[in-house]
Amino acid sequence: MKRFALSALLVVALLGVSHAVIKRDPMDVLRESQEAFEKRDFDRAATLLTEAIEANPKLTPAFVLRGLANASRNKFDEAVADYTKAAELAPDDERPRLLRAAVHQFRKEFDKAIADIDFALKKDPKNSALLSTRGVCRAQKGDDDGALNDFDAAVKADPKNVHGLQLRGSAYSEKGEKDKALGDFKDAIALDPNNAATYLYRAHLYLVEADPESALADLEEVMRRAPDFPGAANDYAWTLATNPKDSVRNGRKAIEFAKKACHETDYKHAPTVDTLAAAHAESGDWDGALKWQQEALTLAEKTHPDDVKGMKERLALFKEKKAFREVPVREKKHKP
Repeated sequence: MKRFALSALLVVALLGVSHAVIKRDPMDVLRESQEAFEKRDFDRAATLLTEAIEANPKLTPAFVLRGLANASRNKFDEAVADYTKAAELAPDDERPRLLRAAVHQFRKEFDKAIADIDFALKKDPKNSALLSTRGVCRAQKGDDDGALNDFDAAVKADPKNVHGLQLRGSAYSEKGEKDKALGDFKDAIALDPNNAATYLYRAHLYLVEADPESALADLEEVMRRAPDFPGAANDYAWTLATNPKDSVRNGRKAIEFAKKACHETDYKHAPTVDTLAAAHAESGDWDGALKWQQEALTLAEKTHPDDVKGMKERLALFKEKKAFREVPVREKKHKP
């Protein structure tokens, strides 16, 4: 839906060229492409936009919108080419570059993404959202100090930027600065108590700080406020199934929420199926544990090779009718 909203804004904001050289009125073509976007018919949208470009090779909005259509079809090389052409046609406009940055970030080309974001920040150096986005890119490339600096700048530029507070809190958490992290999460909750992501970030902090009861309370808050929040059911089920503390674990609830997480991913996401296996093991259902662990392993061999070793170890445990326990530790993980 974000793509659709953005494309609608771009049609209005970028259309400022001559109509005379296009056989059909370009507004009609762009409007028709927008209808194709709304129907998720990205092939049709791309075809229409190509028609407009062939009629007028300087029609900047058509390149931008075709870039969106190509990105939606996972044709990322073509999307980058379209955004690059749009940037050439409109050298002072940061929007094509920001769209290109999103593709670069998705492809883990973080330096390229940062370069495009830097262009926009030169025009608007205190743009809190852009500072947060650049910080995420820096975190993803392993520049933790640079990321924290960006998150800090984002919050200073806009103290009410909840996402910036979440990200800075997460960065503090990863550095082991618990009090600073909790302060940011507290401020974020005060600004937006219904933002489930803050509770999830804080739950992760509590887990690595060996406070699983507080983590469980935050995970339950996420499930109460936003039961379909991406990844939340899986995190909740994993904690219920594998935490070393007896008072935290609950096999029945772990299975319930692991099934929910698997349903959300059509039982095709290896780590989520892995959680379901651990939940069955915690409940003493060894047949179910073995079944789902083998399924998770089969999926992981194709999609999550780094997880295969751990899954094989869990499979061996379950064959011995032993449940799996995990002591949570800090990981290098920033979520946009």
